[in-house]
Amino acid sequence: MRFTDAINTYLRDMRSEGRLTSDGSERAYYDTLRRHAQDVGNRDPRTIGRDDIKRTLQRWPHPNTQRTRRAILASFYTWCMEEGHRKDNPALQTRRPKRQPTHVYRLTQDECRALMDAATATGHLERWAIHLGICAGLRAAEMRGLRGRNLARDGFIWVSPDIAKGRRERWVPIIDTLRDVTDEIRMAVGTDEYVLCGQQAGIVAHTDAAGQLVHGRTLHRHRPMGPTNLYNIVVRAGQAAGIAAGVHPHLLRHAYGDHIAKVHGLQIAQALMGHADPSTTSGYTGAMTLDELSATVVHTTFGATPLTETPSTPSYRYGDSNSGLSAGMASPDHGENPEGPEPCPPKP
Repeated sequence: MRFTDAINTYLRDMRSEGRLTSDGSERAYYDTLRRHAQDVGNRDPRTIGRDDIKRTLQRWPHPNTQRTRRAILASFYTWCMEEGHRKDNPALQTRRPKRQPTHVYRLTQDECRALMDAATATGHLERWAIHLGICAGLRAAEMRGLRGRNLARDGFIWVSPDIAKGRRERWVPIIDTLRDVTDEIRMAVGTDEYVLCGQQAGIVAHTDAAGQLVHGRTLHRHRPMGPTNLYNIVVRAGQAAGIAAGVHPHLLRHAYGDHIAKVHGLQIAQALMGHADPSTTSGYTGAMTLDELSATVVHTTFGATPLTETPSTPSYRYGDSNSGLSAGMASPDHGENPEGPEPCPPKP
């Protein structure tokens, strides 16, 4: 049996069993296994050893990527064992790479507003893309797959199973900041047309007020926007907004999740973002936001008088050092006397 034949059978079984539910996931699995097949010369999977697995994993230098690819290889060889092709799993005989912490640039609310303003000044597709990312927390694939029918219900964006990750359907309420944009979309986009549609530059030309010939773009409403085009739109908006860090589509989703979790709680954020595991949502809000840190210390000056005095160590009631009742509190033994009962006179 050739390795490529085993890949096709494996992916077909994964689809039929409901283990692969999106085209993106299937492409990721196929890409990993195809590269592995190249490394082993398309040999029979029964002849593969741990050294072959290690050689394929060396294609990706980052440990987190190696963890993901190793998991795919382990799944494939587990299937080989279940199908009777092997008695062991060579991927599980390799050491699992240690997960490294990821560092995500966190957008402040001022930066989010600057992004939306910059996109509005550019064009309607740019305005729609930035607002849907920041104000609805949609993934890049969900934004590209969004059609007019997904906004047909007033007050909500329907993330339907055909575009949602893992086919996990959800409804995202439309917040006030997004209301004008969704109204524009309903007026301009048909039921089966894509919101962020495909476009071709330089096809349409018109003359501006100064008499200069300006080349425009042709929109293909029944074709979704490509991932590279969406990425470039967000990058250009970040540059126009003056944000030093590289802004990409998923960073907009981080900004939404960060804000919703801080204001409305982790459980609400998990539901709105479509996370299967709450630990994924907590990764968006693991630390205080930059807005919170700034509001806390922005008025701090060196040499200023502290806002509050350091409380002195409380003294305890006379004769009872373990009572825990500090001086100044009322006691049934002495009514409202803040000093407590008078000490007993010494014995003669």
